Formats: sequence, C-alpha cells, structure tokens
Amino acid sequence: MRATRWRLAALAGFAVLLSSCTSAKAPPGGSASPSGAASQTPGLITPPQTLVKPGTLTFLSDMSYPPQESVDPGSKQPVGSDIEIANAIAGRMGLAASFQQADLSQLIPGLLAKKGDAVISALAISPELSRQVALVGYFQSGQSIMVRKGNPASITMLSDLCGKNVAVQVTTAEESTLDQANGDVCKTTHINIRVYPTNTDAVIQLRQGKVDAAMDDSPVAANFVAQSPDTIELAGSPLRTGPEGIAVDPKNGDMLKAMQQAMLAIYQDGTYHRILVKWNLVDGEIPASQIVLTPNPSAP
Repeated sequence: MRATRWRLAALAGFAVLLSSCTSAKAPPGGSASPSGAASQTPGLITPPQTLVKPGTLTFLSDMSYPPQESVDPGSKQPVGSDIEIANAIAGRMGLAASFQQADLSQLIPGLLAKKGDAVISALAISPELSRQVALVGYFQSGQSIMVRKGNPASITMLSDLCGKNVAVQVTTAEESTLDQANGDVCKTTHINIRVYPTNTDAVIQLRQGKVDAAMDDSPVAANFVAQSPDTIELAGSPLRTGPEGIAVDPKNGDMLKAMQQAMLAIYQDGTYHRILVKWNLVDGEIPASQIVLTPNPSAP
C-alpha cells in the first residue's frame, strides 16, 4: 500500500493515468475501438470521450511493486495483478490498456495534468488522497515489517522499531506510519527513518545489514521474502490493513462512472477473483460494496 498509496475507507473513482509506454490487447469480451467509443458488442460499457489516446485506456503506474505491478525482465512488459485488472477493465469498455511508468510522487500530478486516464499503483486510500482525486476501490492490503533472517533485533511490532534504523520507500503509507509512530509510541526514542526512492532500494539496505528493518505493503513484503528467504523474513502480523484504489481526475465524471461500472462488471463475472487467485492475493479481495466510494466533492 503506497502512500501515495494514500488510503481511505471506501472506493470512489480511479482514473487511468498512464501514458502508453507499453500496450496490451483488450481481453476477450471487448475489442479496441479506434474512435475511443465502445462497439455494439453486448455487455460493453460505454467509455468516456475524454481519453488521452483514442481507443486506449492509459494508466500511470510506478511499476516497481511486484506482485501488483512490475516489468518482466525478459519481455520488458508490465506484469502483475494490477496490470491484469487494468486490462480487464479496459476490455469491458472495448478498449486496449496502455501503461506508462512514473515515479510514485508523480502519479497524481501526472493524472491531474491529463497525462493519463487513471492511476493504478496500489494507492492506499486515505482522506488526503480522496481530497485530490476520485477513487474506485479494487484491493486491500496491510503494512508489514521485514527483518534480517533470524530477527536478531527481536522485532515483532511497531513499538519495537523505536530507536532502530528502518528503511522505507519515500511518499508511502509506511513512511507516514513511521512518522506517526515518532509522535506517539516512539516519541521518547525516535525511529531513525531512512527513506529511499524505491522499495527495492529499501530492501537492499536490509539485506546488506545497513538497517534493522524495512517496511512495505504486506503482499509486496511477502514477495520480497519469497525471493530472499535465506536473508530476510517477516516480523509479526501486518499492520493497518486498508483499501487501495484506482485514481481518476475528480472532474472527469464520465471516466469515474465507466471505471466503477467496469470494476463492478469484472467483480461480478469472476474475472477479478481469478486474477487474485493467479497471483496468490486472494487475501486482498474486497467486497463489491467497497468498489464505489463516496465521490470526491470536486467531482461533477
């Protein structure tokens, strides 16, 4: 869950914010339309006329977050559960999905600057984020603490990080959690928060023994541990489980509506569940009631 993995409590409209770096064909059930309009195929959701690129739903994403979004080193194509969910949503509109890499801190500014139609990047829904964009809920995760194998510092909970060196990606929910801890449970003995551009950079510091712990979204942390079981492990249970959303420009009411409808459609036909099963992320499945959130007050 990224802080711009900003989090909230229900889901509103999440627009596509990625410029076409790589494209994926629309999945079965929808065909890309050169004009950006839906074909007459039964069941297709009418796409908005405000697409950044006709016939394409453009998503911005920080693709350094496996298993949700990353770039396959062999094919150089985006892969992950978020990528497949985005493809399925686009297909429901009769569009192709396109993805463009952007740093986490640039996702929302890029969306609002109309560089993409929506952002899908494990964004944690929060009051702060919901004041900036409309959100469509699609997943939930927590925050996990990673430590060196054997847990030499005996860390099992947030308060155990007081006085410790902890690595974290910049502008994430985990960074916010550590900041809050320094004003609360670690007020007397602060956590030494070491911030890095990517979560991979933060985990490298842990693997090399340069920090006592690192924090990341629970599915991402589990993925890192699975890749390096001899050097790092999870410490304790996930903290602060909450929803993640697809971000959409709050002024783009047609995009929000189409995104909500498409997400509900892939939920109802089982596509969403099958994607989470494939990526071993069923624990992050949300109920249908969390897909449509209270709209951003700036939305039309």
